[in-house]
Amino acid sequence: MPSSPANSKKLPVILLVDNSRAITGALNALRHATGPLREQYGFVYVLPTGSTGRPVLEADGYRVHELPFVEISRRPFDLLRYFPLLLLNGWRLHQLARQEHASALHLNDFYNLTGYVARWLSLGKIPVLTHVRFLPQALPQLFSRPWRWLAEHAAQQVLCVSDAVRAYFTSRHNRVQTVYDPLPASGEKLPAYTVATEQTSAVRLLYLSNYIRGKGQNFAIEAFRIAHAQNPNIHLHFVGGDMGMVKNQEFRRELEAAVQAADMTMSVDFSDFSTDTEATIKAHDIVLNFSEAESFSLTCLDALYYGVPLIASDCGGPSELFENNKSGLLVPNRDVVAMANAIVKLTADKDLRHRFSESSRAYVRRKFSPERTYNLLRDSYNRVIPDAHQIAKFTHKGD
Repeated sequence: MPSSPANSKKLPVILLVDNSRAITGALNALRHATGPLREQYGFVYVLPTGSTGRPVLEADGYRVHELPFVEISRRPFDLLRYFPLLLLNGWRLHQLARQEHASALHLNDFYNLTGYVARWLSLGKIPVLTHVRFLPQALPQLFSRPWRWLAEHAAQQVLCVSDAVRAYFTSRHNRVQTVYDPLPASGEKLPAYTVATEQTSAVRLLYLSNYIRGKGQNFAIEAFRIAHAQNPNIHLHFVGGDMGMVKNQEFRRELEAAVQAADMTMSVDFSDFSTDTEATIKAHDIVLNFSEAESFSLTCLDALYYGVPLIASDCGGPSELFENNKSGLLVPNRDVVAMANAIVKLTADKDLRHRFSESSRAYVRRKFSPERTYNLLRDSYNRVIPDAHQIAKFTHKGD
């Protein structure tokens, strides 16, 4: 539960800096990980101007600031304005940190460099933690290598969401550690998922991801086309948002056009972003995730947690979330034929889906205990804010 206003003033304040312009897996993961720590730290969010994530956070009781963050790109105009705006936003973040009497900055985006500028402007007084939530090795190394150097040398803690991400960093840096995203802190609000004993309708496949190139929806359409030719009694449902970005809107239109060209409009449909992840996942029989690069995949973790059978590509983090052929199916990255074969196999075998459902629920509850994540994150904060534990302890004594 959120701390009371009077109480929160006495707690170490941490500014959570997130680049999300809408609700994303990264933003939700941070909410899940820090929520149970709110009695020990005063968390304040900093989001891009106009982010649709703001009302969600405010509904949770967080205070939210906005800054006009810009993202780096290869376009000459964007490069020209990026560095001046980086310095300006770094100064603004530094001013926010002073205004909030912040004890630390927690960057939820590896590529958001404003925290380092704010730290330099504080003459090294304010510590920085940076969360790495994507695979840096999958990006152009022209960008990833300087970001890695900055994280290893300018951040006091680097938090990697999987061992696949951790492998990119220099092993001698003990400030770099793996901190898995936690299971949903609220638990299951709906009845436990059960595999249907009688399949009276089409087997329902869910692809839950924002419409972003590289997230694998194009592979899912092609694999589904092959699988549908062998088993017409299947249905594919895409659910996700475009985050208000033109390039994502264009990608969704391309996907819809591909479905029309394959004459599958009766078997494939598209929906917008859903705020109720649990209900959406549990309304389906199988979850697909064929992303080209995933550092972790909160969607995969949620599917496993709720016991809905999963097929995922071997693209980084997902391989750490379950045991292939025991609690889900892992297919080679970008291998459409393997994806189609997995769909055919799992849609045709109710007993296998039942085994995966039970095994996945048990496996993730063992490996991704929320308490372990909270403890690791708390320890990271206490390392960069030496008096954090004493302040929290004193505050609770005074209540």
